[in-house]
This record gives sequence, C-alpha cells and structure tokens, in this order.
Amino acid sequence: GFDGKVHLENMNRILICFFLTGVVTSQSYSVTILGFHAADVNQTIHDSGRIEFTTQNRGLIDLIWPANNYYDTQFDPAKFSLISWKKKIRQGTYKPSLSAKMDSTGVLVYNENHKVTLSNPAHTIFTMLAMIQSKGPETLDTKWFQYEHEGKVGKARFVWADSSKAWNGQDSILCDHYRLDINIIDSLTSVSKRTDYFMGQIILSGVVREVWVSRVKPKKIIAAKVKTPWFSLWAHIIETKEHW
Repeated sequence: GFDGKVHLENMNRILICFFLTGVVTSQSYSVTILGFHAADVNQTIHDSGRIEFTTQNRGLIDLIWPANNYYDTQFDPAKFSLISWKKKIRQGTYKPSLSAKMDSTGVLVYNENHKVTLSNPAHTIFTMLAMIQSKGPETLDTKWFQYEHEGKVGKARFVWADSSKAWNGQDSILCDHYRLDINIIDSLTSVSKRTDYFMGQIILSGVVREVWVSRVKPKKIIAAKVKTPWFSLWAHIIETKEHW
C-alpha cells in the first residue's frame, strides 16, 4: 500500500545518505629511523569529515620506548577547518587523554582554564594532512593557514617543491612533493608543558617536513619525511597489489 511505498522510499534515502557520508579510506605506513623499523601508522579518512591516526612502536624502539597512540579529528569537509579533536596516548608511563571542540564563537575549548580564540577556518596538523590528500598545489602552494597545536597558535603552509616519484612498495608513483612549514607564534596558551613525542617533534623549529602525495585520484600520502638535527624519520605507505 501507500504506507509501504513511503517506508521503502525513506529507507532508500537513508541508505543513499549512508553510502554518501560513510565512505572510508584507510592506509597503513611503515616508519623507519636510521633504516630501522620503528613504528606502524594507520590513517583512516572518512568523507564525512574525519581523520584518524593510530601509531604503534615496533622492534627495538618499542622495547625501549613502547607507545600506542590514537588521534581523532573532525573537520569541515569543504574547508578542512577544525571542528573538534582528541587524542589518547599510551607512551610508556605517560598516558594522558586530551580533547577540544570549537564553539559557535570560534573559540576552541579544551576546558574552563584552556580556551583558544581562533578565526575560521583554523587548522591542525591533522586537518592539514587531510586537506593535502584532497586539494592540489594550484590551491595550496605557499598559502598560509591559521594553525593550532594543543593551545599553541601559529601558521602553516605547504610549499610545492616538484613532481617526483615515490615508492609505494609495489610501484614508483608520480607525486606532488611538498615541504610543510609550521611557525608557532604564540605558546602562552599551551594546554600542557608535556606532550607526546609526535606532537612535540612535529612543530620544532629547525625540523624539515616533506610529504609526497600521489597525483592521481584518489590522492594518497605515499611517503613523508621529518628531518631533525639528529636523524631523519621516514614513513612509507604499505600497499599490496590486488589479486583477482
């Protein structure tokens, strides 16, 4: 009858919305330091506007400094601007959790004592990484974005270096090669004096950050490099060919 038809149409709409907003892509990466396998990283991006990272130390690094960390960020899928984010850290005996959410006035609220006033759009390391896997150098190259980092405020940009190839474990992939610049301007509103290793190292001055993003769609980060004064950390995507 009519009621059954309406019910079926409503179900179809729900299913269509689910598939449109529920698209998920996931990539795994192997991280090496001085040629040694140091960690595994998994990235999951939801088309609805969410990016998740999990990191797990491996090998000798895990024996010396065990870590299993989780980062989850919600963003506007059109602007890639921050909506909310959280992390859960398990780094040896250091096991904090942290979360923050933008309110309607453009204030990022961690708690009553830590509120950061930002202009829209505001970005973090995670929204920047999501954005570079969607947009190309024609819209991103050298453009500064407002940047927030656990209470610290600054600016960040991607600088296109060249088109070069990076290895994905199976093939050599043509990529857009960028440098990521992060300049912290105000640290007075920092949420905590201590943070996890990744969040601490990624914003240090004197660190060179490079990212290789595949030019063909769907865009993926194929490789990333963080060069510190002491060593270079490499992350390479782990991809296997499909067997039919």
